[in-house]
Amino acid sequence: MARTEKQEARLKQLIEGSSNSIDLRKKEDLSEIERIAETLFQRLATGDLDLTEKYYSSNSSVPIAFKVAMKLAKAKNFIVNFHERAHVSVVIALYNEHNRIQPSSKHPNGEDFLRVKVHQLNWLFKDVPNYSWDLTLVDDGCPNGSGKIAQKIVSEASYTNVDVLFLEDAIREGAPVAAELNDTADSQKGGSILYGMYCASKKKKQNHVILYTDADLSTHLGQIGLLTKPVLEGDYLAAIGSRREESSVTVKKEGRNDRGKLFIYSWKRMLPQLGHITDTQCGFKAFAGEIVQDIVSPSFEKKFAFDIELLLKTENIKSNSIYKAPIAWIDSEAESTTNDIQPYLPMLKSISHLYKKSLRRSVKSDEFSDFFDKIGKQEWESILKNIPEEITSRNPAEFSSYDKIKTSDLI
Repeated sequence: MARTEKQEARLKQLIEGSSNSIDLRKKEDLSEIERIAETLFQRLATGDLDLTEKYYSSNSSVPIAFKVAMKLAKAKNFIVNFHERAHVSVVIALYNEHNRIQPSSKHPNGEDFLRVKVHQLNWLFKDVPNYSWDLTLVDDGCPNGSGKIAQKIVSEASYTNVDVLFLEDAIREGAPVAAELNDTADSQKGGSILYGMYCASKKKKQNHVILYTDADLSTHLGQIGLLTKPVLEGDYLAAIGSRREESSVTVKKEGRNDRGKLFIYSWKRMLPQLGHITDTQCGFKAFAGEIVQDIVSPSFEKKFAFDIELLLKTENIKSNSIYKAPIAWIDSEAESTTNDIQPYLPMLKSISHLYKKSLRRSVKSDEFSDFFDKIGKQEWESILKNIPEEITSRNPAEFSSYDKIKTSDLI
């Protein structure tokens, strides 16, 4: 679909007026993105939005603010044009978020994320009466009282559709989804996300979509429509935000990118049935409400590899039922609980366990599974300092078929 000269001129004007540097803590930067998104949504039809995204997403000269706004405009376009009743439940885990939940005026790394996320949800669903939403935050046993701080904000702001839960309550009460936990220390994000999803699934809503996201502001929740569309209109049971598609918009530090590539290459050797997925760890995933209780309980993995177990269970229900949605994502490394080198090795050990529980065994997969079962922290740190160029130089999408690097090449 060709754009008119007037549309081209307006797009050029928006692009030239957009910022190429975004500070997640600044409300004026977020307001700029939403303003551009509103303009795109109001002035461009669905086909024009698709064409605009395809043309500008990979253009390095286009400012980041405009690229993020394109995603929001596409998401809002679907929300507004879906005319059946629908309900979206959002789940967020809280652990050591006592600084990030504060406004930047009270802490240097403050993002005021709870109030910002509520604002983003209100922006997306504004004037869309057939949609309803709720937000659940689950304290994962935070030693710094993140859940209590969130409760105070909810009370002060008089939010009526925001709840704060505590994983320790689920363990004490013997909730089915927490049956494998003796203490909150047995969970690293996974236990709280699964508990929040389980509680959301007990709400009987028409066209119910249950999603989880991270506490930081890396992913603007205005993009939720990009996940709900394939679940509500397509033949998919889940939709996951992906930072590694051709039209994804990703701002990430290179060091973390190389570590991520090694992680992807390694897990794909063990779980080829998820080979069509590249970005398993993006904290922005949605599931059809009717399958959630089946995939969250019972669950083996309560730590950072819980995402992969959820995807495996979904794939077992129905093959090729997971949609990859290209999203905009801006790294929020400050205050991150996974910004060091430690989570990747425990995750690969957990993935090895998941692999060995499956029926799809092979000699090549056994090699990687046995390797990660045996190595320790010191060996892993050495591997990270010498990641083979054949991995760092490639697009992770190639790793489903490219398997030339063996475990002996990693040492």
